[in-house]
Amino acid sequence: MDYGYVPSRIDRLLTVDELNAAVEELVGDFPELCRLRRVGSSRQGEPLNLLSVGYGQEQALVVGGPHPNEPIGLLTVVHLAKLVAESGEARGRYTWNFIPCLDPDATRLNEGWFAGPFTIRNYHERFYRPALADQPEWTFPVLEEGAYFDGMLPETQALARVIDELKPRLSYSLHNADFGGVFYILNRNLTGAAEALGEVSVRQGVELSLGPMDTLGWPEAGRAVYLMPEAKALAAAAAREDGTARFGSSSSHYAGRHGATSLIAETPLWRDPRANDVSTSGRSYSAVLVEGAGDAKKTVEEVASITDPVKPHLVISTPLRRALAGSIEQTEGLVPAYEAMASVFADRDATVAEEFAVRCTTHMLRLRAAGLLRRQLDAELRAGNQRAAVRAAGQEVGALFDIWCAEAEAYLLAEPYPLGDLVAVQVEAALAVAGLLDAEAG
Repeated sequence: MDYGYVPSRIDRLLTVDELNAAVEELVGDFPELCRLRRVGSSRQGEPLNLLSVGYGQEQALVVGGPHPNEPIGLLTVVHLAKLVAESGEARGRYTWNFIPCLDPDATRLNEGWFAGPFTIRNYHERFYRPALADQPEWTFPVLEEGAYFDGMLPETQALARVIDELKPRLSYSLHNADFGGVFYILNRNLTGAAEALGEVSVRQGVELSLGPMDTLGWPEAGRAVYLMPEAKALAAAAAREDGTARFGSSSSHYAGRHGATSLIAETPLWRDPRANDVSTSGRSYSAVLVEGAGDAKKTVEEVASITDPVKPHLVISTPLRRALAGSIEQTEGLVPAYEAMASVFADRDATVAEEFAVRCTTHMLRLRAAGLLRRQLDAELRAGNQRAAVRAAGQEVGALFDIWCAEAEAYLLAEPYPLGDLVAVQVEAALAVAGLLDAEAG
């Protein structure tokens, strides 16, 4: 498809340096409309900048790279910013503000797969995603007892300052999922949003995801449009057994303090028509969830069987170690969540989309854990840590990764969506919701 504002063919994702260069070029091309200023620093000292386009009376805030393994939004920032700079109609009543990449340090640790090929193996061999407490998107404060969290990261603090300053009417966080279809999250039931967002997906030929695990049990505003629960409910539900919080609230929750309507667009890297199939799978949803809980337990056990014996011999301090621990903790946390939801859905069959989402999550989480462990052990060996235990663990996790990768490739279609289609969905979703907010205000 040719959208005019998005090239019909985009061959690769943007690195952080390429993104920064594209933003600076845009400012140079539209000096009368575009301003760039520093609003903070990453944990490793990288500048965090805010790009502002136009001088509208309303403020829209767009955040790219909230999770470092979700880089579609880096392309979207460039194309949406260029579109609103070129078109007064697209800009509307808004000043469009962009944080091009919220977590540049972690994004750089994913850049090994950005040029493709976009295969399951290549992605997970070079994958990095920090633990929840190290994610700027999920470390906003929660002050209620039973969900208390105050571990704001420097990137989170920078974004919070921007939100407090702008008090945006629209807050838009650019995410992407791995497999299946697109789904959306709003912080309130905006009239007409479900229909408008569904039309965006149809227009660009991107399937809807009709059973995503990220939103299991959440209220729905329409097909593939979910409503974000309150921060304290999410944090309390995911708290550890001792009551301590695993993470805080999101940028969506924080912007809501100022009355913002928040949108999240979760666009998938890979197509699979099962994500959109609401026919019955022929299996009880309860049984599917119980099976998913068992798969999660098995993943934790198999990774632990490799990591536990070698832990005393790991000497290289890398972000991968905390990320691996966070990945295991997240997988462990799914077990009680699945078991609790199994009782909720005990009276009906799972749809094909729902069963696909559970099985897809199994493949995703075990490949993430094995991939992170594989990278850590490779770093140890490359640095000269050639202990027999480290070499043996490297061989074991390599073999396990190969098995899990082959099983994922056998189950998942994993046909990459054209990057231009995904960017177009995110761009048009922003404009659709901005238009609905204008209509609501009259």
